[in-house]
Amino acid sequence: MKKREMDRTIRYREIQWIQVHFTDLLGRLRVSYFPSKEFMEDVLNTGFNFDGSSIGFVDVGKSDLIAIPDKNTFLPLPHEKNEARIIANIFDNFLKPFLACPRYILKKAIKKMRRQGFDKIKISPEMEFYVIEKMQQKYSIHRGSAYFLPSSLDEAKTYRKELADALRKSGYPIKYHHHEVGRNQHEVEIKALDAMEASDFYMYFKYLAKEIAKLHNLTITFMPKPFQDDAGNGAHMHIVLYKKDKNIFYNENDEYNLSQTARYFIGGILEHAPAITAIANPTINSYKRLIAGFEAPCYISWGRYNRSSLIRIPAKKDIDIEIRIADPAANPYLLYAAVLHAGIDGIKKKILYEPIEKNIYKMDEKEKREYNIKKLPSSLSEAIDELENDEILQKAIGKDAIEMFIKEKKKEMMKYASRITDLDYEFYFNC
Repeated sequence: MKKREMDRTIRYREIQWIQVHFTDLLGRLRVSYFPSKEFMEDVLNTGFNFDGSSIGFVDVGKSDLIAIPDKNTFLPLPHEKNEARIIANIFDNFLKPFLACPRYILKKAIKKMRRQGFDKIKISPEMEFYVIEKMQQKYSIHRGSAYFLPSSLDEAKTYRKELADALRKSGYPIKYHHHEVGRNQHEVEIKALDAMEASDFYMYFKYLAKEIAKLHNLTITFMPKPFQDDAGNGAHMHIVLYKKDKNIFYNENDEYNLSQTARYFIGGILEHAPAITAIANPTINSYKRLIAGFEAPCYISWGRYNRSSLIRIPAKKDIDIEIRIADPAANPYLLYAAVLHAGIDGIKKKILYEPIEKNIYKMDEKEKREYNIKKLPSSLSEAIDELENDEILQKAIGKDAIEMFIKEKKKEMMKYASRITDLDYEFYFNC
């Protein structure tokens, strides 16, 4: 959006405040507020300085960074009377892109894809979350019977509809919304977006879901596994690559309708899946979701309709690849960048994995060995070890960002390991 058009929108909608959003390395949204007049005069073109050390971007000794708004992301907020949002990119003091800026990391991945001849990358994020009233989970719905609940039982339908309408007013193409498998778990799905727009949507969705929930006196959680006896929250992604508006994953003569390029792309993701897990599932809680029995992937495999696989090929004519590993705690910019780099590596090296169409959860260990099925990391610590040893992803995402990410995650694991919980007392108090 041009500055003149933005100024016209601000005056027409009587926008008084501009929220500037950006995402830190761990995937947390950061927001600063500016009066619209001062924003247009001072901030829009030159940005604003902030303390990068306070959010884990840099050390205290070189803490000053600059956030410069991206004009293309200006958006009047549908749930606010006089506010708009714009997304910023992060730069250093020399106005060079900050190497650990998540949007910059994804931009590099997109540029690499274009150099390989793929001029369009379309991604459709699937966002799952729980709606909780008064901070208490309601168990009026029997476990396993909640998927696609009718409105008479779906107590959050009004909230979810309002959220979907707000997203539509924001310009996002909604496919549908529905109650998910978990009790009081929900999902809103959108049509495919360009890779950067999909990442921006991912962050905006989490922001907007929580904002509208407050209007209904509800609490929203995107926590990967909030309840031990119910489904975890996933952030599946559907991805397809195009060359000159042609879906290059599609081959009508293949039994799976997949091109050889698609099979190599899948091979690359599976090859790097152990390291991707650290980015896709970046919390200790994430690994309580990646267990058998709740439709979350535990094994490095792919199949056509197989929901026990990490990757599946949904039944539809305009073929795409559904990657089912991630949860909503992931930083979408890093996640999508990691997937693109892994896929490119698969295409380059012609990596192939044979599809598995059996329920892996029901296989015994001998059968898994026969199919050469390997397990994903079962903890954040294992996943971090894999990321530290994956040279392709280290180089692709960047040494600075990877080192900062791993440093913060190790601090988190150390803090978690030292915390005494109720289970410590239950198991060990009377030992």
